[in-house]
Amino acid sequence: MNEALKPCRHCYCREVPLNLPPPAVFMYRESNNMTIRNEPPSVFITSGFDTEFNSDDVIVVGNHWEKKYVLVGALTAHRSLTFLTLIHKGSNMHCIEVRQPDILEGEEPEEVAVLEGDDWRKLLKQYADLVAEKMHAPKLDTSKNLTGYCTWYYYYKDVTEANFLENLEAMKNHLDSCYKAQVIQIDDGYQTFQGDWNDQDSSWPTPLCEIAKRITDAGMIAGIWLMPFQASTASRVFREHPDWFVKDENGQPKVAAGWSPAPDHLWACLDTTQPAVQEHLVKVFKTFRSWGFTYFKMDGLGFGLMPGKRADANATPVSAFRQGLKAIREAVPDSILLGCCPPFMACMGYIDSARVSGDTAANWPAIRDAMHAVTSRWWMYDKFFRCDPDTLMARQDRSVATVGEARISVLTGIMTGVSITSDNLSTIDKDRLELLGRGANIRMRDVEPLLFDPNTWPRVFTGTVNGVKAVAVINDQDKDLEYKFEDLALDPEKDAEEVLHPLGYRKYVITVKAHDAVLLLQK
Repeated sequence: MNEALKPCRHCYCREVPLNLPPPAVFMYRESNNMTIRNEPPSVFITSGFDTEFNSDDVIVVGNHWEKKYVLVGALTAHRSLTFLTLIHKGSNMHCIEVRQPDILEGEEPEEVAVLEGDDWRKLLKQYADLVAEKMHAPKLDTSKNLTGYCTWYYYYKDVTEANFLENLEAMKNHLDSCYKAQVIQIDDGYQTFQGDWNDQDSSWPTPLCEIAKRITDAGMIAGIWLMPFQASTASRVFREHPDWFVKDENGQPKVAAGWSPAPDHLWACLDTTQPAVQEHLVKVFKTFRSWGFTYFKMDGLGFGLMPGKRADANATPVSAFRQGLKAIREAVPDSILLGCCPPFMACMGYIDSARVSGDTAANWPAIRDAMHAVTSRWWMYDKFFRCDPDTLMARQDRSVATVGEARISVLTGIMTGVSITSDNLSTIDKDRLELLGRGANIRMRDVEPLLFDPNTWPRVFTGTVNGVKAVAVINDQDKDLEYKFEDLALDPEKDAEEVLHPLGYRKYVITVKAHDAVLLLQK
């Protein structure tokens, strides 16, 4: 026997048999956080015989031509995440394996739904409603787009207080313009070390409570960035309280490589099952709240699921994570909590918004990848939480994005209703500012893909804008695309107004330039 092989710990594992008519080759799959798979979410399985395909939280399979679909998805995530595997045998879909690694044999598993229907989109919407009910998703006020400014995607970690205050003044000057920010958020760079969130770096000489007052006196919400469950090995909190962190097998704080530069590059995870740690989290958030901050961008949340030894031996990474979120939510019940790098289902019920794309940037590959992640999660919008597409990239400075690519970025804000930017309003061109304003003031609701060819990213979405039928077309190709109105479920004999450029009224056909998008409204 190979001595390197060790037995696995038991976990909850069951399977859902499939009896779909051949050729059942359609599959939609998902990731349980804001990262996105390299391939489109809906695909035709072309490889035959015996193989496996993995998905997180939910999977849909079926016969695309006979319109017979089966959805299997987790409804809860109190103690474990759920991982799904489509087992393909003899060129047929054999079963879907359900695995919950933190549920031991004999323990109560997370709830799982098995749904059947003739439209995979309807199944996903039905599933989203069920999850929201089971996980007690908060009732959201989505009557207006959430707008705001954060420093990260213009200055990154080198942001100074002077940079921030310059942009605060610019935002104040634009309160009556087309782009009105509701939230002004300080991002990474204000603190001394990752983990010492209430300790202010010397590059920010003005007390944060005074900066928050300047924001709120201007009629906006003061926001702050932090990673609540992480502390670097260089931080004061780590040096003073090494016993507060998740331990490895040797009883030492377990460390992971983070994305920050040295000396903040090694991160430990707070053991949120300890009362002292919960008191620490409450103190951090209540201190910020006393300073006037009521919007919290909580980053690095996925690192909060670090496996290891905790004070409560019965806790799992997921249950401990939710204990920490519960303490935070109760500490600042009147604040907006945004989850970043979030394990989606494990956050539900405690956060108001969640990032649903990876980090973006003012260039085409980053804008394209963020758009793909955001649009593939259309069925989550306003159901799990407010879906944050990351910052909208409309600017021309510190950017290599074309205006068409900027329109695609802005459209993600129109589709989700979250239109935060890092653009410097003191330097942005007038036409780019007007484009950003469309992201702030237009909302497309009831979004779902219309034209979807499995194995390609969805490009055409239907919905409504102010009760009027809306069709969004995104061209992520390197060539122009032409669409007939009837293919877009539009009446070719009636005018449709294009409002994203705007191009004005169109009829019969619409040409969408490469790396560009249109938004058509037809009464």
